[in-house]
Amino acid sequence: MNARRLVLTADDYGYDPASAEVVLDLLQDGYVSATTVLAVSEYLDDVAPQLAALRANHDFGVGLHVSTNSDRGREPWTPLSPEGSVLADPDGNLPADPSVAEERATPEAISAEVTAQMIRMRAVGLAIDRIDSHSGTVYGLHGGAGLAEVLTACARRRLAFRFPRILDATLLGGQISPTVAQAHRRALRAADDLGVALPQTLLTDPRPTDMIGSYENLRDFYIGLLPLLPEGTSEIFAHPGADTAWARERFGAGWDKRVWEARMLRDPAWRDALEREGIEVVARW
Repeated sequence: MNARRLVLTADDYGYDPASAEVVLDLLQDGYVSATTVLAVSEYLDDVAPQLAALRANHDFGVGLHVSTNSDRGREPWTPLSPEGSVLADPDGNLPADPSVAEERATPEAISAEVTAQMIRMRAVGLAIDRIDSHSGTVYGLHGGAGLAEVLTACARRRLAFRFPRILDATLLGGQISPTVAQAHRRALRAADDLGVALPQTLLTDPRPTDMIGSYENLRDFYIGLLPLLPEGTSEIFAHPGADTAWARERFGAGWDKRVWEARMLRDPAWRDALEREGIEVVARW
């Protein structure tokens, strides 16, 4: 039988304190095997010590969730480097629109911002084993700058990079254009030339809450991803969140997806599906 391994990641550690608690519980109980951390988060000083302490006694992956944009509905983030200011709006905040962040990106800005965000992680006591991109703004699939700089940073520090060898169309709106396919092939060659480890494929539920409709639909979607996993080590990532007044004030019913994903990761039906498919959950690729 072909060996299929899965890194099961809870993204956006530090997004808000309550969701950080959810991720900590999932890591401690073994329901996820990795997390990615927002170095730009205004809550990082408050939530990093708990993650570092948990990692001292548990084996799980920790990634830097490189952020060059903010998210709509919440307080904006700011660049951590002087060079990163070219990414920002006139008020100094990173733009909410990922496409704007990609348009503004320069190699110098991305290189400096990645370095500054890694320094921030070390300052709060968090060692990383991989880098990835919040909202995909440094992947270069749509022409934005910065991928070469991120890959170089990974190679110098022997870090893995979250970038799929097999590109899944659902993450790109249902189709892969010839331009994107060509950019993907160039990125794979660059990563391989530098010896940067990549996952086989990368999967999630990209739909917004109103298109999902219910918790059961979300759970069944994730279960349906498991037979699609190829031989080798892949990744499925989710964004588990807590149902709080903070979240409801900012995101309303759109926050349900994060609450549902937190529930799904503990759901016996999901755990049974992993076992039935013979998939080994691991911390790294």
